[in-house]
Amino acid sequence: MTNEPKSNNQNKTQKLVITVLLLLVVAIVVLLPNYVSEPWVADDNQTNVSPPIATVSPSTTAEKTKYRQDAQSVLAEIINIRDRLKNQAVERWGNLEFRLALQGIDQGDEQYRYGDYQKAIETYQLSLAQMKDLQSVVQQKLLQAKNISLTAIESAAGESDSKLAINMADLAIAIAPNDQDAQILADRASNLDQLMALLAKGRDSREQNNLASAKAAYEEAVALDTRHLAAAAALLATKQSITEQNFRNHMSDGFVALNKLDFEQAFTAFRLAGVIHPDHPSVQQALNQVTTEQSQQLVDQQMIEAAKFAQQEQWHEALAIYQQLLLTDNSLTDAKVGKISVSIRATLDRQIATLLDDPLSLAASRVFYKGKSLLADAKGIINPGPRLRRQIDQLDKALQSSQIPVAVIIQSDNLTQITLYKVADLGIFQQTSISLKPGLYVAAGQRAGYRDIRVEFEVSAQSPMESIVVICSEKI
Repeated sequence: MTNEPKSNNQNKTQKLVITVLLLLVVAIVVLLPNYVSEPWVADDNQTNVSPPIATVSPSTTAEKTKYRQDAQSVLAEIINIRDRLKNQAVERWGNLEFRLALQGIDQGDEQYRYGDYQKAIETYQLSLAQMKDLQSVVQQKLLQAKNISLTAIESAAGESDSKLAINMADLAIAIAPNDQDAQILADRASNLDQLMALLAKGRDSREQNNLASAKAAYEEAVALDTRHLAAAAALLATKQSITEQNFRNHMSDGFVALNKLDFEQAFTAFRLAGVIHPDHPSVQQALNQVTTEQSQQLVDQQMIEAAKFAQQEQWHEALAIYQQLLLTDNSLTDAKVGKISVSIRATLDRQIATLLDDPLSLAASRVFYKGKSLLADAKGIINPGPRLRRQIDQLDKALQSSQIPVAVIIQSDNLTQITLYKVADLGIFQQTSISLKPGLYVAAGQRAGYRDIRVEFEVSAQSPMESIVVICSEKI
């Protein structure tokens, strides 16, 4: 009897233990999953490890719930940044740092699965910081890629530069697909091989001084890439070289024409050079030289013409040329000297010609002695020309003839009083003869009741004289 109560007590204890164990199992199976969940970022290669079953107090449960929520918040930010970085081709410019950040996430996931939420959060935050560091340099990497591509394009010298330009432009587009500058760089890089070939052709042509061909190549290069600074600079330099070459050619043509005394062509060439460089001092100097040499040639030609006139004893024509030259330029020494000698001969020639044109004027003593003086001056000329010798002979004869009296017969009516001006009062006569030197004379007749009469006549040794009739026959 005494053993039965003891047995009953043992059975009750066993039932109580079994009940507690059953309640514990229910708690683990039903309640624990509500407090523990999988991480947001997981590695597909990781194996699922079941966490150990443990009894969780309400305070611990609340704490773990907060850690889990914090971890999920960090993971959400990580996923957002991760996806953005992938869209910005992070594997091409920050692959190592990105993989390290992902490994950190995997490590956090592992810690999360084991329920070490606080440690997982710390690990996640470290990966988040790494992601943010990568995100902070995206624009820098974009700018760097564009700068490298631009530098390769502008200074391209070979295939490696072309590849580098293409790769960096492609990277820039991968980072920022909508970046307009990156798209332009990609287009430029795609034409870089052709552009380098055109630039090389232009350089070769310039080295051979074939500027027209170089210009054509550079123009094609600029059309291919309007932004390429080196191509634009090469085209500008080539155009300037062509301009300078044209300027030099015009100047050279001008001096060649000047040496040939083709002044019109020289003026044209130098003026064309002046169109290119209006303010270039060489142009004005060349034009002045043409003007000077043209003037000098004109002077020389006129001096030669004057000398020919002088040689032909056309003194007045020669004198006119010298006078015109001196009006243009009074500093012409040769013209001054020529004018002096020619003027003397022109004066002598004119005075002798005047006497020879009017030999009867020699009847006057003043004119006769002037003629004698002119004859002496003419004979004093050394090496007289044919004209002067002929003038000397004619003047000498005229002077001699002027002094030989000629018999002149004057007839009247014995009623008219006759006076021969500057010679004698002849009186009244029927006919008389008088010897007169060659010249012009005037016979005047007077008679009472009749109108006076004047008779002019010429006495010449070269032609026979007719009788001179002096009669007053008109009554008043």
